[in-house]
Amino acid sequence: MSYGSGIRQRLYNASPAFIKNAIATAYGMQQRRARYGDDFVSNLALLLQLQYWPRDSLLAYQQAQTAQFLRKMVPATPYYASRPEYVDAARTGDLSGLPLLSKSIVKNSPREFINSELKEIPHRMVHTSGTTGQALVFPMANSCFQREYAYKQIHYSWGRVSLLNRRPFAFCAGHPVTGPGQKKPPFWTYDHANNHLFMSSYHMSEQNLPLYIRELERFRPVMLGGYPSSIYLLALAAQKLGGCAVKPRAVYTFSETLLDFQRALISEVFGCRVFNWYGNTEICANIVECECGEMHLKLEHSYVEVLNDDDKPCGPGETGRLVCTGFGNPAFPLIRYEVGDVVTLSKNQTPACGRSGVLVEKVLGRVEDYILTPDGRMVGRLDHLFKDSVNVAEAQICQDSRHEVVLKIVKKEMYAEGDEKAILREARSRLGNEIGIRFEYVPAIQRAPTGKFRFVRSSLFRNGEAI
Repeated sequence: MSYGSGIRQRLYNASPAFIKNAIATAYGMQQRRARYGDDFVSNLALLLQLQYWPRDSLLAYQQAQTAQFLRKMVPATPYYASRPEYVDAARTGDLSGLPLLSKSIVKNSPREFINSELKEIPHRMVHTSGTTGQALVFPMANSCFQREYAYKQIHYSWGRVSLLNRRPFAFCAGHPVTGPGQKKPPFWTYDHANNHLFMSSYHMSEQNLPLYIRELERFRPVMLGGYPSSIYLLALAAQKLGGCAVKPRAVYTFSETLLDFQRALISEVFGCRVFNWYGNTEICANIVECECGEMHLKLEHSYVEVLNDDDKPCGPGETGRLVCTGFGNPAFPLIRYEVGDVVTLSKNQTPACGRSGVLVEKVLGRVEDYILTPDGRMVGRLDHLFKDSVNVAEAQICQDSRHEVVLKIVKKEMYAEGDEKAILREARSRLGNEIGIRFEYVPAIQRAPTGKFRFVRSSLFRNGEAI
């Protein structure tokens, strides 16, 4: 959900519940038309065929898609067209010898990666959420947007639910459904066009969580989706209440690493299988969990390499970085792009469900802490604070006291007072006014030995629990 400018969001926050529901419904109606058009239908039909193809056939399909992608995208994209190695790859259809493309290169020169024929491509502007503190704004073709929903529909069908039939779905995934200062329910809003319930991830205090459970029991969703940290808090609250009458067909988690203890409790409390999903806003990888509990790296979606520290392909049981070439977005093509996430490949590469693909044991790159507010709320997934901050090179949120968070920021040259105010506004909208927020400007964010850093660094939690 998106509410536009800060003024619009403040007006929305001040509106009564029925107005919020009307706004969410209007937005949902517009999104439904945008998601489920001709490209959605054609891609879904193709995916229904491809999902049970033999591995060799899928690999051949992937190679053909890669060659076609290179042939079309390299001459149309300024960055690639000006470099001989990419021109050669477009001729041969082989990208294995191309250099790796870092996030910093793309973020520092985004126009170089925009298709020169963008005016002829129906598209929308999107932004990454900045999990590593680096946000990116870029165009996404409308055909790509619908293609992604075809992949979602396939994945949801594995849990016996559908995006199309308007059965009740509930989500708790960082949607700004009400203002942070709101003390009384509702802490949720309804999209009646899709029959979706959106619950706030920013009001999940011990006092409020029983109200969430009662609302879920009233709504009776057939699917519960959201951030693992938020769904886990719902499961904890239901357990403390002695159980929950809500028994969805499936729970779908995304955007954070799903931890084993979270999965176990969520499955126990809600009485169903938990399906994990991994993707990225750049639309260049898709890893989804099937009904047998195995994570499938979808070969038909994109060309994804898992590379070790020497940039060599990893084998079964090994851990490496994701390097991705997405087929879906002709408006902003990315070739051998390092998304910044790490996975471990499964030792066993024979899928139990009969579908082909590469099996992934674990996605390791998205473990985040909560921020604990003075009023007892536990807030996760705060990368949205920097989603529009094009003048921030990197950022990290640190907490060593319940009464204060520190926003460590590496400034770009054009960073100004307005950027700080915008970030503070986003932080206040999620954390409220009772916690101190201090800015600390640093030349660099300290990395771990692996070269990565945690976007949220908190000393107040251990293994997902407050200490």
